[in-house]
Formats: sequence, structure tokens, C-alpha cells
Amino acid sequence: MKANRTAAGIAAALFVAAGMSGCAVGTSVGKQAADSAETLVATLAKASDDASKAGSADVKMTVTMPDTGGKPVAMNGVYSWGNGLAMEAEMPAKDLEMEELVADGTITFRLVQGSYYYGIDPASDGPFKGKTWLKLDASAVLGDKGAAAMESGNNDPTAGLKTLKWANNVTKVGKEDVNGKSSVHYRATIPSDKLGDAASAFGAVGGDGGELVADVWVDDKGMPSRLNQTFGTMSVNVDFLSFGVAKAISAPPAADTADITDTVKSGGVGQG
Repeated sequence: MKANRTAAGIAAALFVAAGMSGCAVGTSVGKQAADSAETLVATLAKASDDASKAGSADVKMTVTMPDTGGKPVAMNGVYSWGNGLAMEAEMPAKDLEMEELVADGTITFRLVQGSYYYGIDPASDGPFKGKTWLKLDASAVLGDKGAAAMESGNNDPTAGLKTLKWANNVTKVGKEDVNGKSSVHYRATIPSDKLGDAASAFGAVGGDGGELVADVWVDDKGMPSRLNQTFGTMSVNVDFLSFGVAKAISAPPAADTADITDTVKSGGVGQG
């Protein structure tokens, strides 16, 4: 297991939770075509409001970043923001270089209260003897400031849509089919100096972009169906399969958990 590979899930949560919600100041859309831009922003703000009320969603995600070798890391699961930011998903163990820790090739991970938990097979000896979960605090990868940015403010993954009034431009790309839903595709670009703490958090996991590019698809019911965000060589693509999934996501029992946060922070997690 390598610490940089475990950052993929953290990057996903960071993008969808803090990506655009970090915007606090900026220059409003230009005077030219202001009416149309304002109309587009209003449409996206309503989609954000409706998604916020749902409290959770079934999602399908892919994360690409320098530490994944430029290859997308896939995950499928539940994203919850009704009672604080939480997530539970399945990922291929090979994408995290954790194949040696599970027999079935799949890692279950949870995000609860700023910490990630990775489900593993119980080992008969070694540092993880008898443990079925590994715990990693987000601060080990993002630093304290970045982890705080992920957890603060609106945890709804579409909350940042409300801040698109600070974007350099917001455009309507056209109509597309997303998972069988007729959807309208919008695009917005936000300079990194308008992202607040989120920009430094992106840098902590390898982001090197000068701007955040957000592509948003809104279906014919006014709900987001897809959200793609790119920051330099990093990108997170989220498909919202359904909203309002009732699922409580909690931290695993402490007795079943090995905390690897300090080991990761000291650079002690390597090949095994």
C-alpha cells in the first residue's frame, strides 16, 4: 500500500465538497451577455438547492490525479451530506495498491468526520493483526488546512453551484443523454485565486491548475445528473444515479481499526 494512492478517495471528497464552495470573493460575470449568464447561474443554483434537500445520493465516480499515474480510479457508492459529510463506496483494490490486503479484489472505504476507513481482511500476524479496518485522517494527505476546507461549509457536493456568479464565464454547452436522462450541459471556469483554502488543498494532492473547470449536467427534473471538475492534471467525475438514499454511514468499531495516520504522516507507509 502506498500513501499517495490512498489519496484518491480523499481527492474525490475534496473536489465535490469543497471544490467551488471555497469561492468567497471574485469578479461577477462580465457585462456582455450578463442576462444570459445570470439565467444560467440561476438554473444551476436551483439545481443545487434541490440536490441539497435530498441529503444523499447514489454515485458513480472516477478520480484521476498525478499520484494515480494518470489512470482513473473508480468508485461506486453513497455520498451523504444531510448530517455532515460522509461517504461509503467500493473501489478496486489494485487502484489503491492494496491487493495484498483483501482476497476478493475490492476495498470498501468510508469517509466519516474527516477520516477515511479502508476495509481489509483480518491478518493473522503483523501490525494489522486481527484488524478489519485501516484509518487514515484526511489531514495526513491534505494537511490540517486542506482537511478543514473539505469539512467546512456546505457539504452538499453541488453546493458550489451557487457560487458560479464568481466564475469567469458560464456557458450552456447543449443537450446530452446522461445515464438515460436527457440533460443540459453547462460549463464554468473559476480562477484558482478565487478558490480560497480549496486551492491549497488541491495542491496538497498534486493539483497544479490555474483554474477550476466545472462541467455540470442538469436533467429534465432540474436535478444534477453529472458533475465533472478539473484542476490542472487532477479531475473528478461524478454521476448522480439517484437522490435521497436513506443510509447511515458510521465509523467502524475502534477495536477493529488500525490507525495509520501517524505512519503516513511520517512517510512510513510504503510497499507493504
